[in-house]
Amino acid sequence: MKRLVKIYGERNTNTNYLSELIRLNMNLPELPGVIPAAVRRYQDKLPGNEWLRDIYFLSSYGRNLGWKHAAVDWIHLKKTGLYKRNSITVVTLTKNPYAWLLSLYKRPYHQYYAKKPTFNEFLVRPWKTVCREGMPRWVESPVHLWNAKNASYIREADEGAVLHLRAEDTLIDPERVIERIAEKSGVERLGEFRNVLQSTKGGGKDFNYYRDYYLGERWRSALAERDVCVINERLDRAIVEQFGYSVIG
Repeated sequence: MKRLVKIYGERNTNTNYLSELIRLNMNLPELPGVIPAAVRRYQDKLPGNEWLRDIYFLSSYGRNLGWKHAAVDWIHLKKTGLYKRNSITVVTLTKNPYAWLLSLYKRPYHQYYAKKPTFNEFLVRPWKTVCREGMPRWVESPVHLWNAKNASYIREADEGAVLHLRAEDTLIDPERVIERIAEKSGVERLGEFRNVLQSTKGGGKDFNYYRDYYLGERWRSALAERDVCVINERLDRAIVEQFGYSVIG
């Protein structure tokens, strides 16, 4: 039985970093979560760039278990031959909702605004999803998107095969994260731990920068009181608590 890992996490939750961390420290192949370079080259030449990505993941689900940023459909996933035939460890990544919303505002993937809204306006605007997310076409707000995606990680989950991590865990102690994945998957580490020190997205920021920014909660300075009120009105507090976060009072 082949041992594999599948990572799910919303945009801006350290999925690229975790993928590279696993590659450096474990012999645990990852099921693809993004489109192949060949497909990307084709779609870049076409008007719009979402429908080809959607078709790719809808047609290849049985080979890769979908887009890494999708909501997890555990019922569908557990029925696939790929999942039944292999020992697959599913790793989900969740990020503090307040910090995540600020990140999403900076990079509002798949949203095409005529004029970029203020952060407070952004928080209450409906969010348009893409087909490969496995979500309704429109979500009430970005806060509701956080609720829904993270709820999907635990709803109907195969708890024996899933490891729920927080983006902050990868910054607090990345070596311990690798140890936890090794314990869950039954795959040993590859010798001395190796970290990813440079950002996988470039921009000159490194591991220490992100560790200081997120663990020191420096993002809080960008939140106005009215922003916190809007977020709190929409947050699913049970999900917040499930993942070990606190509602800002």
